[in-house]
Amino acid sequence: MEKELEINNVKLTPDEKEALRKKIIRTAQKNLRPSGKVRVTLVAEICECSTSHVRSTWKKYQTNGVSGIKAVKTGRPKGTGCKLTPEQEKKIIKLITEKDPNQLKLPGFLWDRKLVSGLVKREFGVEMPLSTMGYYLAKWGFTAQRPKNKHYKQNAKEIETWLNETYPDIAKQAKEENAEIFWVDETGIHNSSNYVKGYAPKGQTPTVLVASEHIRINMISAITNQGKLRFHFYREKMNQDLFVDFLTRLIKSTARKVYAIADNLKVHHGVKILKPWLEANADKIKVFYLPSYAPELNPDEYLNNNLKTEMSKKGFSVDEDEVQEKAMSVMRSIGKKESRVEDFFEHPNVKYAKQKR
Repeated sequence: MEKELEINNVKLTPDEKEALRKKIIRTAQKNLRPSGKVRVTLVAEICECSTSHVRSTWKKYQTNGVSGIKAVKTGRPKGTGCKLTPEQEKKIIKLITEKDPNQLKLPGFLWDRKLVSGLVKREFGVEMPLSTMGYYLAKWGFTAQRPKNKHYKQNAKEIETWLNETYPDIAKQAKEENAEIFWVDETGIHNSSNYVKGYAPKGQTPTVLVASEHIRINMISAITNQGKLRFHFYREKMNQDLFVDFLTRLIKSTARKVYAIADNLKVHHGVKILKPWLEANADKIKVFYLPSYAPELNPDEYLNNNLKTEMSKKGFSVDEDEVQEKAMSVMRSIGKKESRVEDFFEHPNVKYAKQKR
């Protein structure tokens, strides 16, 4: 029993140990023999600790008073036993913040514990276990994150110009002409989806119906930062006639002039049909183009992502009509609430296009 109590005491935190010692002293002071000695066994029973612990605590108290029973912080002093010096840590943090592994001639695209450990070994000759490297990364405020995709041909300077000059000028012109800015994009909708996940007993992978036939319909849509949504489904490949038809519908849907912002798809620059039509309707519509290879700058891209996520919940479709019927249901549901459309402008990549209140 005495040994069990000693083991339990060892498991206590420093603060809990101090509280127990204070309790022992209070109890001992109330249970002194006439000779002034402590009734050790009685105190041990009341405080649920070993008699040896009562004796040692009382002795410390008698020798050093209250300071003798205070909690003592255990473990190594902060900063001792570290594999890296503060200066070495600063250098590694700077390297992995400003460079990717490929730039430092390491075999990888993103930093992980193994690559950072390899960098530490190369720079300082220090062997760093992966578990220890994980502690260092957490200490530095680094977390494992899913990367954002960016096309390798994307021009950073062009993006910067768009955000700081081109789009602000478009917004200013739109205000002067009392025009509405519509963000336009196309997407394909399939009869099956890779977005779904579902629970099943361990080792019994669930089954989803699929077809060898690839069923797809297409949709072109446009949204504004004031919650307006326009969309049209089509089965064939996008061409100038289809694009002009959608822009014509867009003009008819509003009493104001339309500023349409689209990506650099070839048909969006059509010379044979689109250009003459735009010239003939210059008083009603003007088309602008996003930087190349930058779909993440188009708020309508996030509408398309939401549509595909919602379609994954609709189940398997057997033909184009069923795919379109389900997609129509989703789009009508989205379009009923302006606030839901406005939410697509909340993504960090497109907040620049958010409605100014």
